[in-house]
Amino acid sequence: MVVLVAFLGVRGAAAQDTEPAFIPSACMFEGVDLGLTTLDGAALGFECGYVVVPERHSEADGATIRIPVAVRRATAADARPDPLLLAQGGPGGDAFGVFSLLVPNTEIAANRDIVIFNQRGTPYAEPDLSCPETEAILPQMLAASEEIGQQLYDEAIDACYARLRGEGIDLSAYNSLENAADIPLIARALGYETYNFYGVSYGTLLGLHLMRNHPEGLRAVILDSVVPPDINFISEIPASEDRVLSEVFAACEADPACREQYPDLEERFFTLVRQYNENPVTLALANPDTGERYDAYMDGTTLRSILFQLLYVPRMSAVFPKMVADLEKGDTRYIESMWPLLVFDQLVSEGMYYSVICAEDADIDVAAIPLESLRPEIGETARDDIQSYVDACARWQVELLPPAIDDPVISDIPTLLLSGRFDPITPPAFAAAAAARLSNATVLVDPTASHGVAFFNPCVNGIISEFLDDPTASPDSTCLTALRAPAAVPVDAITVPLLADVNSLNLRTLALFGLAGALLMLVLSPFLVWPSVYIVRAFGDGQPARTHKARRLRLISRLAVLVFGVLALIFAVGLLGFIVRTVIVDQTLLTALALPASAAPVLWLPLLLMVVGVVIVSAAVLIWRRRDADSVLGKIYYAILTIAAVTLLVIIALQGLLLPPL
Repeated sequence: MVVLVAFLGVRGAAAQDTEPAFIPSACMFEGVDLGLTTLDGAALGFECGYVVVPERHSEADGATIRIPVAVRRATAADARPDPLLLAQGGPGGDAFGVFSLLVPNTEIAANRDIVIFNQRGTPYAEPDLSCPETEAILPQMLAASEEIGQQLYDEAIDACYARLRGEGIDLSAYNSLENAADIPLIARALGYETYNFYGVSYGTLLGLHLMRNHPEGLRAVILDSVVPPDINFISEIPASEDRVLSEVFAACEADPACREQYPDLEERFFTLVRQYNENPVTLALANPDTGERYDAYMDGTTLRSILFQLLYVPRMSAVFPKMVADLEKGDTRYIESMWPLLVFDQLVSEGMYYSVICAEDADIDVAAIPLESLRPEIGETARDDIQSYVDACARWQVELLPPAIDDPVISDIPTLLLSGRFDPITPPAFAAAAAARLSNATVLVDPTASHGVAFFNPCVNGIISEFLDDPTASPDSTCLTALRAPAAVPVDAITVPLLADVNSLNLRTLALFGLAGALLMLVLSPFLVWPSVYIVRAFGDGQPARTHKARRLRLISRLAVLVFGVLALIFAVGLLGFIVRTVIVDQTLLTALALPASAAPVLWLPLLLMVVGVVIVSAAVLIWRRRDADSVLGKIYYAILTIAAVTLLVIIALQGLLLPPL
């Protein structure tokens, strides 16, 4: 599977002479999807618009572009005057989708204005350098081998490049220096004299260029998952992958429970990689937005790539051992649930990605990259992987930035540098290297975090808030020492892919839940209807005469429906209870898309429901064959109950819950 490894995540160009302007507009981003409804930017408290900037800052009278911006005003009575500007990684990533959800409810947002902006060339910017050409060939890429998939991807990227050039877009203007020059103009257009900057992943490289080239008005900087300009992150990918796997294996070895449940984890993982390389499989992936299913080819190299990308996700180090154990049993449900979240995410501008990378980081001597100390499974594919970047940049022709772009940044601006122990792409050593030339730097490592440390836990949020209140003082970081890597997901935890849809508030799944609830009420209605009919008849003409066989059929059919209703109610309440508990109490289990082993009795109930359902369907057929089994209305009512029961079973099956847990 071909992927962009994103870090999601000289003096610069001179600024324009005229004052930049903020042009208000309706919020351009979708906001927060709650399944049945969506809270747009305005509902989330944002004021949106565009800032017009030069496409090339050295050409004040040249072409202009529009940068999308969203501002959320501080709510505190004593709010600070200096805002926090937030930059996403990638390069080419969408900042609105992440920060509009994570930041507003923090103390940080209460005390100062929050300014989210999407960088030039990214989604919602004008122009947007996204490549729909790659989306169009995604089904073919998924089903193809690595070699064929790479060829298809290269052809799509080449077509995207030709289209963008044909539209008259100056792709050489979409680099880190021009990008950094936009930021002070955004602050000025919004009326801020001083401001603070937060960048994650590639956003940290952008922030370092900002510190070097545009320090005026820049009060404090937070760099999260750091990419220093003097380290080429692409050539370091193999070493970064090797390092993060060592951290995952070491964390399991240091945890007695993990060590006992998942012995020899490293050997088992690489055995799996070799086995899948020898015997690739085809998985079925569903697009989360459309529900359409696609075949996906997975060999060992693809598996490694998937797991590498999944390690960007918080708490994934604790899920990793369970993934290995499941794959050993041939259980690919977790991969089939999580892989779509990686491949169907289209809010990354690949045109921006390559324009930035190829101008700044394509000068790689692939043959000189040291690979000898790495695990052979990583080293044997590393040069080909990196060469694919070099080859892509040879075709994505943009102006190279001068060599001085790679010089370390020297600055005395107060800077907080954050890293996660389990970061697969920007290891803590990157932050230490960047901090070496920053005279007012504070370097912190979250022992539980992955890629992107901020806004996920109160400890780090408190550190950031304290730093922003007084950047000249070192924030109190003692809470980090109390954090421990999350415990590994137990080997007997039960994988429930439905949790992926619950976690993302998938609209189709929520609609099915609503339908299932209505059907359950219908199946339970006989507890009210049949006693009521009995009472009415008892005070009326009495019960009609029936043969012994008819009475027995009537008794069995009704008992079956009543038993089905009770079992379905117990299943629904039990499943909902375990899901709510997992969502609220155990985020690691939620990340694993799993429920605790204690949920097993509840998850066995659908098998009983299926058995009782067979009895109900059989009884319905017999009832219609016997005239004396029931009245016409009674038969119609029972048929409706039968349809409701069967539909409930179909919904349960569609959610992968019909068969008992493996």
